[in-house]
Amino acid sequence: MKKKIIITAGPTNERIDSVMKITNMSTGAIGGVFAESFLEDKEEKIEKIFYITTKMSYKPRITSKKIEYVIIESTQDLINALEKIFNENKIDIVIHSAAVGDYAGKYSINAEDLVDEIMDLIHNTKITEITKERLMSIFENPRSIEDNSGKMSSYQPHLMTMLTLTPKVIGKIKKFDPEVKLVGFKLLDGVSKEKLLEVATNLRNKNNADYIVANDLSKIGGGKHWAMIVGKDGIVCECQTKKQIAKAIEDILF
Repeated sequence: MKKKIIITAGPTNERIDSVMKITNMSTGAIGGVFAESFLEDKEEKIEKIFYITTKMSYKPRITSKKIEYVIIESTQDLINALEKIFNENKIDIVIHSAAVGDYAGKYSINAEDLVDEIMDLIHNTKITEITKERLMSIFENPRSIEDNSGKMSSYQPHLMTMLTLTPKVIGKIKKFDPEVKLVGFKLLDGVSKEKLLEVATNLRNKNNADYIVANDLSKIGGGKHWAMIVGKDGIVCECQTKKQIAKAIEDILF
């Protein structure tokens, strides 16, 4: 039976207004290397690769009718795309290499407006009734936020944006199909191998992933991309390049 595969790659982009967005430095290159490796070595065993990524991210340097590109922007777009694909297909493998942003913009506000609202609370409330919860309620839902449906003015010296957490995409994948083989990714920076293993193991267990590719940013660059692949019994192998990572996962899953 030929396999249907999902590869997610690149950063998500979370909108602040019609021009500004929150993103990260991911290029999506490792997702592209996975697609290239799979199609070069296992094309006869692949029915389709759904390649979910953003418009400006790296794309696989291979032409194949077996790749279907799904272009997204935000974390919610990614979730919606995954849900649609799972509803319409029996997926065998998910390579979830997308660098999903941790935060999205909740609202933007002028600092002066926020201060005015806090001062109104102080002036109109007994001091003994001003609590942390009442102050936090202002931050959660201020009365005077900026209209972000278009481009906000670039002449506001004290513009503030409140951030909110994005949904954890990896935690939803096995809920779409518990039988799918899930490869997740974890990136830390300048930590010990033991710490990285601990974090990757916790991520794997929490999200019922089959494998986690654990990376250390301090060991990426100059053509090198050290990583260890973590499975249920610990470290499966260590790799030194993106190509080696893709080949190792390929050998495990095919």
